[in-house]
Amino acid sequence: MAQKIDNGSRCIIFLDIDGVLNTTKHNTQIYLQSQQLKHLKHIIENTDALIVLTTFWRHFHEYITYVLHRNGIDVGRNMLPLPIGTTLGKQCTKKFLHHHRIKQQENGYHLEEEEQGDSTSMIGRSADDENEYSSRAEEIEAWLKTYGERYLGGCEQQQHNNNNDDTNEEYAFHLTHWKYVILDDRPSAAKPDTPLYSRFVHTKTEIGLTEEDAERAIRLLKFGPSTK
Repeated sequence: MAQKIDNGSRCIIFLDIDGVLNTTKHNTQIYLQSQQLKHLKHIIENTDALIVLTTFWRHFHEYITYVLHRNGIDVGRNMLPLPIGTTLGKQCTKKFLHHHRIKQQENGYHLEEEEQGDSTSMIGRSADDENEYSSRAEEIEAWLKTYGERYLGGCEQQQHNNNNDDTNEEYAFHLTHWKYVILDDRPSAAKPDTPLYSRFVHTKTEIGLTEEDAERAIRLLKFGPSTK
């Protein structure tokens, strides 16, 4: 029976799907494979981590929650609800919306202004569009700035970062004791020489989340990045 952590704060899994819970980089639909789900469940059962979706499919939060539930994950305990349960995503920025409005117009769609402002629409978007992933690290940082102390613990527990990899003033908001992992197959999920990078489990797209990845994630979530 796995011991669950209950110290007033919880650890976080920033979860991608394509290339993590399956073995395909550019899926045309949500697809989760049983072996990779088994490894995710193992992480959760050993850490009691909360899940935040960073995936291209984040707007299908309810469906993904249902699939995780069907695979034995306690989503009531371990899945954060919307809006906290996802990073915002690049598609929610004005620049990215403008990009897709132009593409829609080029394809013959003439939308009224009020129809163009829906940031939750998946129409006109594609999983093979690299623009969808280019700001993933910034999206995770934005989530941490907003919710980090609420879920991972505040300043009263530990001072702000003073480690060698955390001296950048840009990351003054980031606390050293925060325990989270980023599960993603794309390098854009974490920048080198940042606190995120030391908590990044970089999966191989063609393999997805492995037993070795899961064990490393468990060590990071229990002990932090100082433990190799």
